[in-house]
Amino acid sequence: MGLSTLLSKLEAAAEGEKPPPRFLLLFWPAGTIPYLFLPQGEGRGYTSSPILQPFEDAGLRNDMTVLYGLRDSRKAIDSGGSEGGVVLRTTCADIPGTRANGGESDDAVAGGPSIDQILSKRVPELSARDVGPVNAIGDARVDSQETSAQCLSYSYETRSVQSARTGEPLTEHVPLMPEKSPSRLYSQVFSGFMPGDAGKDRELHNALQLRKSVLDYSLGELKRLRALAPASERVRIDAHAEAIRKIEVQLSAQLEMPSRSCDLPPPPDVSLVARSGSSFDYSDPTAPDDESQALAELGRLHLGVIQAAFQCDVTRVATFQWTTSVDHVAFKGLYPGEPETAYRNHPLSHRVSGVKVTSPPVRAEEQAVHQFLANVQTWYNQRTAEALTAFKAARDIFGGSLLDHTIVPFVTDTANLSHARSPLPALLFGGSALGMQGGQFANYAASTRPFADVWLTVAQAYLRRADVNTALQDEVFVQQHGDSASPLPGLWVPT
Repeated sequence: MGLSTLLSKLEAAAEGEKPPPRFLLLFWPAGTIPYLFLPQGEGRGYTSSPILQPFEDAGLRNDMTVLYGLRDSRKAIDSGGSEGGVVLRTTCADIPGTRANGGESDDAVAGGPSIDQILSKRVPELSARDVGPVNAIGDARVDSQETSAQCLSYSYETRSVQSARTGEPLTEHVPLMPEKSPSRLYSQVFSGFMPGDAGKDRELHNALQLRKSVLDYSLGELKRLRALAPASERVRIDAHAEAIRKIEVQLSAQLEMPSRSCDLPPPPDVSLVARSGSSFDYSDPTAPDDESQALAELGRLHLGVIQAAFQCDVTRVATFQWTTSVDHVAFKGLYPGEPETAYRNHPLSHRVSGVKVTSPPVRAEEQAVHQFLANVQTWYNQRTAEALTAFKAARDIFGGSLLDHTIVPFVTDTANLSHARSPLPALLFGGSALGMQGGQFANYAASTRPFADVWLTVAQAYLRRADVNTALQDEVFVQQHGDSASPLPGLWVPT
């Protein structure tokens, strides 16, 4: 499969076919601190904020659009701020209720498919791949068995689940759970380069531990392909192989050396938690050790696999969550005045959930918590900027920049640390070759624009038409919003 894909792409490139479009949905947890997030000014002349500075420093300003003030206008029945916020963000459809999962009762179910699945179905250039959309997550720890906090992707397929509130059946769109292991994600994506049909994923995982490449299983075919191809195409074949080998080396080193282990701690034993309780002690947000380095490595490897998969054109749609929406990663050195203490992000936010977020609070402790939470978001932005810079530099088999041909929405679950649903921040990266217009800040705080407008804007670039409401009229989120949703102006122009 893999070499067949390569050969077909070489032929298409030789015939003048353009680089294909791709879609990568990214997620950070816990919203933002508005007075530290919002840029000064609007449009293209805005001045960046401290939280957004990592993208400026990485040279990504012209590849980025900053959005603020969007609103969740759909129903979210008893679904909690963080849990329901993830489902609303990716589906923009009503939440019909929460599932009974043996833990807390705020685990939101999806009332429609997610945007990655919608685009995969509606856009032929995104769906015609050997490997379908892939989903990954850095840290999947949750409070109490919530699916919704750790899943961005929801299928068109539906099923019946029991309501946590009434015990009656609910219809949910099936969650497509993300992969937690970068090496297993690699096996999932690249097993098609191996011969045979059975057991390839496990065999490929074992090969990584032995520092063997998936290409070792196809060296004869790869050599023959190079011999058959014109000299001008051999550079592209080698670049294709190098993209795979590069991520394999990183994965093999992580698997081989315990000192480089990037495993985060396992989740607490939820069987010991009462139905309304959490696996974590929210009264004490401190942690024994720093976990941010492990998360950074996990994110780097996951996004490296996705980058290689895009370069080799074995998939064109992916999602990646840094953590669940109830982020329990411990960050050391980010709390002002306490360089040796590790704090968990989401539990600490509950200390100030009722404090205003439009300006600095009066009390010093609340100011410190705000600054810690802003520092954590800045940390996520730094790591994301590193990955996007690599995407910008990477070239696919057609010679095009991955970032230019990929739209990368970077979204969050709630508006801010008070767990409110509005006004929401979001970022859009890339897609310049698809008509996306970066380098600007748009503030909709004075309007009532729903978050669905973001997905309609993105859909314009893939469907290559302005009247996307008509094109997507059969989708749940479009039907539910009716005339209240429309693409955001000035963010896309036809190419």
